[in-house]
Amino acid sequence: MHAAPVPHDAEVDSLLAQHTPEVAVAARRVRAAVLHGRPDLTERVRDGWHSINYRDPAAGFVCAIFPMADRVQLVFERGVLLPDPAGRLTGTGRQVRSLEFTDASQVDDGVVQEFLDHAVEIGAGLRAR
Repeated sequence: MHAAPVPHDAEVDSLLAQHTPEVAVAARRVRAAVLHGRPDLTERVRDGWHSINYRDPAAGFVCAIFPMADRVQLVFERGVLLPDPAGRLTGTGRQVRSLEFTDASQVDDGVVQEFLDHAVEIGAGLRAR
């Protein structure tokens, strides 16, 4: 059983046209994992940030896809709070953490889904205070 196709978005295409085909394909693969994993998220391209951002109705800003020169980062706004027993997240700052992909084949829907679920749960909990 295949998931529904990801909706076409001209702003996403414009953003990804600035990257190598490998980075663009990886970013589209991450986008599909995010949108299939949490269809309730609202997607918005932020040209100034050079990212595709995602908001949840209860959690607010949850994550963003950042295409880079040689990789794609899925950055979680409250990533430092996410459980990461397998050590998949990168970053050393006080707040955000990222999943990094250099190739579309590295994108695991289950892993993305797990981090998204935790990110939404944590964000909604913090906003409910």
